[in-house]
Amino acid sequence: MNLITNEKLIKRNKTIGNIASIVGIAVLAAGLILNINPTPMKSLISFGALILGFIISQVSTYFVTRFGRNPRFDEIIADNLEKLNNDYTFHVYNSPVPMLLVGPYSLWIPIPISASGEIYYDKKWKQRGGSFLMKLFGQENIGRPEMDVQSNEKEILKFLNEYLKEEEVPPVKSILVSLHPKASIGEVEDAPTPIVQADALRRTIRRYDRKSDEEVPQEVIDRIKALLGD
Repeated sequence: MNLITNEKLIKRNKTIGNIASIVGIAVLAAGLILNINPTPMKSLISFGALILGFIISQVSTYFVTRFGRNPRFDEIIADNLEKLNNDYTFHVYNSPVPMLLVGPYSLWIPIPISASGEIYYDKKWKQRGGSFLMKLFGQENIGRPEMDVQSNEKEILKFLNEYLKEEEVPPVKSILVSLHPKASIGEVEDAPTPIVQADALRRTIRRYDRKSDEEVPQEVIDRIKALLGD
């Protein structure tokens, strides 16, 4: 498998996350200090500082979780895809979606899921168990992966339709990738999008691709790669 990573963007966003983390802590601390000897004005400013500090901390969490952790989500996924042959190219932060696997049969959009506990589907994605505190701060919450699927597929199809004829646009498939070491996958037979543990990602993609009726023409693959800067 070929790997193309936008290291410049990753480094920039990691810096943003680290700075936001420091600023968030400073603003929260200032809010608490102002409340030591409260007056009506100090209390009002303190309340505002606490809200602002929480918002900044959430922004920091978003950037640090995706760009500051080691290994990053994209690195875990890339490690599990690396044994795919060179017909596949994994694009990381250099396409309209965060991660895009360009293959001979379709385009795959891996969507990382960091939720802990049991992940299952019952009319919507749900989870059992996990850390309440971590979920409260948005770090191990299942969230709404169907929204991520819709948003990512919309973005990549918009991009493809801009440069390719309608009949040339290859199939686009999303797959949820569970990355938390303490997560398990429950009942997902009715799920609209497949979900796998990270170590099952490569063989799952291979299995789906083997069932494909026809390959994407090489000239179309080459044009897509050129558009992505490959």
